[in-house]
Amino acid sequence: MKQYILLVSFLIPLALLSQQEFVVYFSTDKSYMLHSSKLKLNKLIASKQINLVTGLKGYADTTSTNDYNKKLAQNRILDIKHYLHLQNVSISKNINCQSYGEDFQHENDLAKNRKVIIQYEGFQAPSITKKQIQNLGIGESLVLKHLNFKPGSKDFRDIAYPVLKDLLAIMIERKELHIKIHGHICCALVDSQNLSTQRALKVKNFLINNGVSPNRLSHLGHGSSKPIHALPEQNEAQMKENRRVEIEITSVNNK
Repeated sequence: MKQYILLVSFLIPLALLSQQEFVVYFSTDKSYMLHSSKLKLNKLIASKQINLVTGLKGYADTTSTNDYNKKLAQNRILDIKHYLHLQNVSISKNINCQSYGEDFQHENDLAKNRKVIIQYEGFQAPSITKKQIQNLGIGESLVLKHLNFKPGSKDFRDIAYPVLKDLLAIMIERKELHIKIHGHICCALVDSQNLSTQRALKVKNFLINNGVSPNRLSHLGHGSSKPIHALPEQNEAQMKENRRVEIEITSVNNK
């Protein structure tokens, strides 16, 4: 199969608006964000990807009473709102602010509960274009760059969702396309967990659950039997390229 690497570019004039979230974290009993979170938030702001902040959700851990934690969560929201205002970030007049004390599903790691989730309309260029798909012939495949999973898991990382949404949009628009989803792993000679198949199936189920007919989809896991770089990989870059998901055009049924 021929392969085409899918490159993601950020082009504001071609960008689409989509609902997105960004999480900032806090120290115990503090209403100001961690320095590491501030640096990441500053990077997001500098990228000009935020069009409008629409919601703020504040949380706290379980080390005190529910009332205390809810008040702390409210103060965290106020701190973030003030900071965004100082950075000239657009905030909706009807912003939805919600604070939670202990009335939410907590993470076992308490540090992950001390947070504010910033909900915003974001500029996001599609990572898959109609032209790139149209250039593929039957039997040709496309590497879905940035369709990443959590280590040793079939669960998607956040960075994967823009790619999944763009693939879904094309599959809904181009109803004549039939594809096979190929999963690959890195590093291990034997895919003992059958992870490559699970990941390919995960992508397939995402499409099915969002309205794509199962008859148009198939999947196959290859383990590490078809690496781009020979095993053992020499560095992290080679590992990243070996662990991948590809789509192959299997047929185009024009009626």
